[in-house]
Amino acid sequence: MGTETVVHDQARWAMAAMERRLAVAKAQLLQQQQKKNEKEKKGTSDVDVSIKESHQADSLPTPSKTSIKKVDPKDDDSVAYTRLSHPVDENLLATNVKFSSAKGTIVDKVLHNLLRSGDSAQKYLQSTKSVKLDNYILLDNFVQSRSSASGSKKASQKDSKRSKSRMSMKRLKKSGALHMPKDLQKFDLFKPMHGMWESYMIKLIKVTGKIQLSLTLLSADLHGAFMFVAECKIASFTGVQGIMVRETSETFGIITREDKFRVVPKKLSVFIIQLDCWKITLHGDKFISRDNIVQR
Repeated sequence: MGTETVVHDQARWAMAAMERRLAVAKAQLLQQQQKKNEKEKKGTSDVDVSIKESHQADSLPTPSKTSIKKVDPKDDDSVAYTRLSHPVDENLLATNVKFSSAKGTIVDKVLHNLLRSGDSAQKYLQSTKSVKLDNYILLDNFVQSRSSASGSKKASQKDSKRSKSRMSMKRLKKSGALHMPKDLQKFDLFKPMHGMWESYMIKLIKVTGKIQLSLTLLSADLHGAFMFVAECKIASFTGVQGIMVRETSETFGIITREDKFRVVPKKLSVFIIQLDCWKITLHGDKFISRDNIVQR
């Protein structure tokens, strides 16, 4: 009996659960149907409203030409065109007055009344206050043309102190300063000069000392030194050797053993001189502006 009651209870519980599930499903179906019906009602109501609005727009009456009333500006009843008072009307400018730039006009009279007192009024009355407008403006950074700039540059170079004390390479060539007469282009002629230079340098080194040899060479006279061109920007001058007989601010003039005169530029050149048992390397760039030191 006990087992039968248990089975009966389980069946009853299962049926109750099934009934509850069916009830929930029915409620959900009803809610969904209600939502659909509400949406359909809203759609139909919107369509009806749009149809009514279109009918109302079609039924609006068009304004007729007779309904528009024209407002007369001279009418006293119109607010926008009310008449001014009598004293204000008298003070207004008449319509037949013409403006001119000459004195004696209405503008001039107004200015005269405004400027009755003060320094500016006196200047205005005496007609001394004037403004001149020019058709050009002077700029601070005035740029010259190429022709005028080059001409002024040449003139300044000619008149400068440097052009008086020094000459350019072109002017030196034209004047013949870079050339030497052929009768003087002899190596044996300058051998005594080399001996004098060696004795001069030995005495100078004894006085100044070997420690200051570099400074001594910068200020020493190199005329008569036996010089070898180790490097030069002009390839044909590399390897030239001989006695240095002429020095300018930018060149060394050397007489070779072949009795030829060579003018070697100092810039970007390396020279080697021999003094007794010493070989001294000189960089030409350091000797370009040494003529002022030699003169001291």
